[in-house]
Amino acid sequence: MSHEMTETDSAVYYKKAAWHGIGTVAEEAMSPKQALEMSGLDWNVTKSSHIDCHYMDDAGFSYTATSTAKSATIREDTGEILGFVSQTYCPVQNSELAELAYSLGENTTVESFGSIRGGRRVYCLVHANSFTADNGQDDVHQYLLLANGHDGTLAMSGIPTSIRVVCENTLNMVLAQNNNMFRFTHNGDMNQKLTDARNALAFFRRTGKVFQSAVTQLTNKEWTHDDISRYWLDVYAKLDAPVVSNPQTEQEEKTLIRSRSVMATWADTFDRERRDLGSRPSPWLAANAVTNWIQHKEAKRGRKMTSESRIEKNLFGKNSMDSVKVVKMALQRV
Repeated sequence: MSHEMTETDSAVYYKKAAWHGIGTVAEEAMSPKQALEMSGLDWNVTKSSHIDCHYMDDAGFSYTATSTAKSATIREDTGEILGFVSQTYCPVQNSELAELAYSLGENTTVESFGSIRGGRRVYCLVHANSFTADNGQDDVHQYLLLANGHDGTLAMSGIPTSIRVVCENTLNMVLAQNNNMFRFTHNGDMNQKLTDARNALAFFRRTGKVFQSAVTQLTNKEWTHDDISRYWLDVYAKLDAPVVSNPQTEQEEKTLIRSRSVMATWADTFDRERRDLGSRPSPWLAANAVTNWIQHKEAKRGRKMTSESRIEKNLFGKNSMDSVKVVKMALQRV
């Protein structure tokens, strides 16, 4: 399926169903263990000792070649091969992902727990904290995304993130170094790595007010029209290319035209949110106008992006990193 959920994927969502209709909707708050069971992800991954390859020569005779340099990761409930990994690869089970979530507290609840790509990637979005910004007008919900790959392409990761209810704009928490709370590969001393991850989550629980403090700084500062224009020009240069007011080349002319179109979109979002929230012009609104565009824009050349692929890109990919840059640039100016 185009949204990257196959018939062997499953998920559970709190209150609200995904657009594609796949998965279970839970009306009551779920603990990590409950979410694991309700999502249907309580299966394990095992690793093969070797890989057999069957081939045929020019004369039509069949042979088998065996390699012990690589292993296959296999989903036990379906027998499907998820990926090919090194012999030192150590699987992290879905149950271990759920157990890790309890490091945020025994009463931790889950927003969503699911898989994509046939179980090759598994994610658990855990509730962390909520607060209001901009004099109580802008609701911000903090989450922690726990993600794991079973095919060797995604490290075990903990990523702080937040969702602004006013525009459903996903922002990665700007003060997390390299946009990750933790990230480790599936080899070495996995018990120690999981212990380190639990310690990182416990620290996040104790210092969850740090992000709220950053948002408060951004909302308490008032910016002039010139402040916002200069900020947006610098952001555009960082994300795309420097803008030359008096272009001398065809490329500079194209950049100027494109930048004006993009910044007009930012201005529309900024004005709409300011009107809806009854807010003064602030770095918070200026930054969110940009991140909203980053996370909702269509791909170049008209390629349509599905909801699931957009979410993955916003949380794991370039959109995520660009959003962090945007908010950090705003913080540097307050």
